[in-house]
Amino acid sequence: MKEKLSKSLEDYLEAILIITNNKGEVRVKDLMDFFNYKVSSVNQAIKQLKNKNLVEHESYGSIKLTKKGKETAEQIYEKHLALVKFLNSVLGIEKEIAEHDACSFEHFIHGETLKKLEKLTDFFKKNHECLNLLTRYLGE
Repeated sequence: MKEKLSKSLEDYLEAILIITNNKGEVRVKDLMDFFNYKVSSVNQAIKQLKNKNLVEHESYGSIKLTKKGKETAEQIYEKHLALVKFLNSVLGIEKEIAEHDACSFEHFIHGETLKKLEKLTDFFKKNHECLNLLTRYLGE
């Protein structure tokens, strides 16, 4: 059975994935800047992730996702992107608010619920007249 991670550790995995994709490598300082956290908080989280075999990290070196860590981070990030897409393109929520809310929802949404939201997003993408009706309804 897959071990449940805390919201905080999931956030770290997602951040490591994002920073790696943008910069090629991640250091403790990058995570401090990303979250605006102190070094002690980042080091504690990295230690926990390392103990769970989700990251590799040597003192003062770069932080790398393990295969398991990368798979987990990608699942979290895919949830995030799907939620942002639904909130923004279907419900018309401003991108910044959609990003913020997706960061919260991604940790708690059940996989089946996410699949239905993705199907609903796809439905509205293919059926513009329905999306227009929804947009007008939500605007009232």
